[in-house]
Parts: sequence; structure tokens; C-alpha cells
Amino acid sequence: MGLNRKQWAGIAVAVVLVAGGIVAATIGWSRYGGSINALEVDLEHPQAYVSTPALSRLPRDLIKAPVLRDVLTEDFAFYYEEHESRLGLQGALKRIAFEHDTTLGDKLIELALDEPAEMAFWTDAKGAPRHWVMAMTRGVLARTLQGAAALATNDRQFSVIAQVRVNGDTLPVYALTLSSRRTLALVAQGNRVVVLSDPGLLFDGERQADAHSRDIVAALLSADAKTQAVYRRGFGLGEPGNAHTIVADARLMSFGYQHFFPGLRALRFDVAPGGAVLATKLRVDGLAALPAAPADRALWSAVPANPAACTLLPADWTRARAVAGATGWPALADQLDGPAAICWYPRSQFHTPLVVAQLREGAADPSATLDALTGWLLPAKAAALSPAARTGAQRWQREVSAPWGPHGDAAATTYRPTLARQGRWLTFSPDDALVDQALDAQARRFPSVADSLPVGPATLAVIAPRQVADLARREAFEVLPPEQELFRRAAERQLVPRLDALGKLPTARAVAAGTPDAEGWVAVEWQSLSALKTR
Repeated sequence: MGLNRKQWAGIAVAVVLVAGGIVAATIGWSRYGGSINALEVDLEHPQAYVSTPALSRLPRDLIKAPVLRDVLTEDFAFYYEEHESRLGLQGALKRIAFEHDTTLGDKLIELALDEPAEMAFWTDAKGAPRHWVMAMTRGVLARTLQGAAALATNDRQFSVIAQVRVNGDTLPVYALTLSSRRTLALVAQGNRVVVLSDPGLLFDGERQADAHSRDIVAALLSADAKTQAVYRRGFGLGEPGNAHTIVADARLMSFGYQHFFPGLRALRFDVAPGGAVLATKLRVDGLAALPAAPADRALWSAVPANPAACTLLPADWTRARAVAGATGWPALADQLDGPAAICWYPRSQFHTPLVVAQLREGAADPSATLDALTGWLLPAKAAALSPAARTGAQRWQREVSAPWGPHGDAAATTYRPTLARQGRWLTFSPDDALVDQALDAQARRFPSVADSLPVGPATLAVIAPRQVADLARREAFEVLPPEQELFRRAAERQLVPRLDALGKLPTARAVAAGTPDAEGWVAVEWQSLSALKTR
């Protein structure tokens, strides 16, 4: 039975940094084929959020921020300044201004991008955050739109597509077509303006305004500051300041697995003007969601040393037991305790992380349960293997044919997904070598991550930039065969120098700085492990 990378990557959790900017998505009315809410886009609950004193300054401040300035280049800022959607918007406004003798033009771009704004993002069918809503207070821009109805009656790119009843007024919804694939929707009331990346965020397949979406747009257009703050309120944010704030909801970071660790709610970055400071915060479901010291060291002692990246997950095993069709899983979930650890190693692959969990103290022998679970967790049609016996350890292993596997040859590669139990530890990975190394660490035959951690606050995560760079470099060139010379040259020219810069950063751990506030936000401090060792 063959599995692809995406199937193995189902257990992986990643952190996503959402960059601000104008990114248009999907299509216009002429090709619009159905309600976008069929994709479960809920305008009240975005998956990412950006609040900024100026969208145009965000990319340039990011490349000046600590750590990011060593990894990103000015090309990152140029990308957003020269993005096809921004250029398309500029071109459309200039043409409209010329043909209709209006004041529309570059000034409107400045009004839209060079003043405070907030953007909310949702993922599309491919998992990329391409659907967005931008809300801003722009008196001149709002008045321009409110007086644009006559212009919209005879322009091929700018038109009125509907009227909506909002906050007691009937307002026109304008469509600005940037290309055959990209159409923006704009609504203005008072001095407020809302821009949507696609009309389908507001309308259904019958071109009728979706009631819930209309209510959210109405709140964003409200003259009352508290009513406008629908997104900030949802993310537990206070009044906006002079820093850029970027928030990634746990739904975006967890690839649909957030149900299993609801204690983690969001990740946040605050970027000071000019990039002087980059602060990280986590939003958690109360203090109990954070691992406590010194209990965290037990889990770190079960994980092999020298990972590229490793993080603890505040798993809720009572919710995890509800997985349908998993024979033996409910009984096992009842015996699991505490957070789990998920780690990536430079000698392995992105899609073959190591997962380690712990049984409760005094839990019954789970051997029979694990026997039953193996048939569900490991592909039934794969060849069962009998790995060499290890004192004190049990292993369940299958061999699966799939591309890029660590076993076999160039013609046919395989994986050996392995589940193991040793004492109170349960370990799983599609890479059997990682499981063997974890068993050695748990038996103290191999160094563990805990051996490199100082005494002190609980460690939430460990990142080794050099190992991350090595892993990323090898994985990137693995999927670029020699015959794709153009892409390989581009990767060597653009990617490799950035990875080299990343590899020069020190290995660091993340610790909670204090306790969560009333909204669950807690500051995260990144500590260099090499610096801690010299104290």
C-alpha cells in the first residue's frame, strides 16, 4: 500500500507566520460558481489576523526585526510592493482616473496602505490563507466610494454588484475587477471602508447577501469603536497601539488537529515600528495548558538529543478518545497523561516526525490495546515486520511502499512506521530509526533533549536553526531532481544563502514569561541554550 507525504504529514504541527499585504484571490461574478461559505468561511472567526499602523510598512519592518533580519532579505519587502494584485489595483485605478477624469489614482493606494488597518484571513481549499477582509477608517476614501455610483454605471472594471442593508442604510457593494481571476468587493459607510478579497465572502451562490457575513461587515463599518473591534475581541486583543500585530489561530497551525489540543488557542507576534522588537506570545486555555517544571523534564528525557525542532503539545486525551473507527484507541486514550512531544530531526524528513506520549502512573498493561490499535494506525495491507527484540520494549512495525522512503533503492523506496512502548512511554514515527533512538534515550543509552536543558522554567519548545537549515536544504533538493536545472539554480541562488544565514543562529528554547492574562495571552521568551550554559 503506497502513502504520500501528505498522509504522513497528517500528524505534523507547524507554526505559521502570516505576513501582511494586499493579496487578491479567486474570481469575479462572471465566473463565480457557488457560495464560498461552502468552504466553511466564517467571517466572524478568522484563522489569522493582522493589525497594523500601515500595511505598506509591515514587510519592511519585518525584515528589520530581530532574527528575521538575519533570514529575510529586501526581496521579501519588494515582493509585496510589486505583488501583481497591488500592481493590478494601481493600473485599474489609473485607467479609471484617466478615462473618467476622476481623482482616483495613486492617492487612493496610499490612503489604503499607508494608514492604520486590520486584515482577517481564512484558508482556501488548498489550505493557504488567501481569503481576506480588510477594514479601515478612511474619510477621503469612504467619501470617494460613496460618490462613485455614477462612475460605476459605465466602467468595465468598476461596477455596483448589489445593494445591502447595513446599519439602517442601503449601501452599494462595488466590485473592482483586477483580472479575469481576481475581483475585490468594497463597501463604505461614514468614514469606514471594508474590502473583501472576493464577492463570495459576502454573497451566496444566488448573489444574495449571507445574513451572518452581512452582520460582520456591518460591525466593521460601524461608527462605534467597540462594535468595530469584532476581530480584536475574538482574539482577546486590547486597543491597537503603534506596533504591528500578527496572530495565527490554532486552527491554522494545526491542520485540523486542534480538537486534540484545545489548550493552545493562538500564536502572536508583535513587531515594533522599524522592527526594533519582535515579541512572541501564546494564547492558552488557562494556566493548566502550560507544561509545568520540573515535570516537563520527564518528557524531554524521553526524546533523543539534537532535534531540528521539538515542541510540547497540550493534548486533551479525553477529547482525543473520540476518534472514530480507531479500534483500541478509546481505551488507550484513557490511560495517557500530560502533554505529548513532536519533534523533527535533520537526519530524517519533514513528513516523518517523532511523537512521544506518556502513560498515566499505575496504568494497566496496554499491550492488548496496542495490538488492536496497530491494525488501525499502521496500514493493514502493508507487510508486517518482526523487529529485533529489545529488552523492556515492545515494537509494532509494518513496511510501506512510498516515494522518498529511507529504505530500498531509487526504483522503489519504503517506510517502516513503528509504534513502540517502553515503560510508561509510547513512541511513534514513520521513520523506524527515530523510534529506535527514542528507545535508547528512554533507556539512557543515548543523550536526550533534557540533557541540554538548564534547570528553571518549563521548556515549551526547542529549535536548532542549523539543523532546521540542514533539513530544509536536503528536503528542498530532494524534490528538485537534477533535470529541473532551472529550479535547482533558483534554489541555490535564493534559498541556500537564506538557509546559511538561518544556520548561524543559536539553538534556543521557548519558556513562558509569567502567567496568562485574563484573555489567555502569555509572553514567550526565547533563550539561547549556549548562553545559558555559560552562566
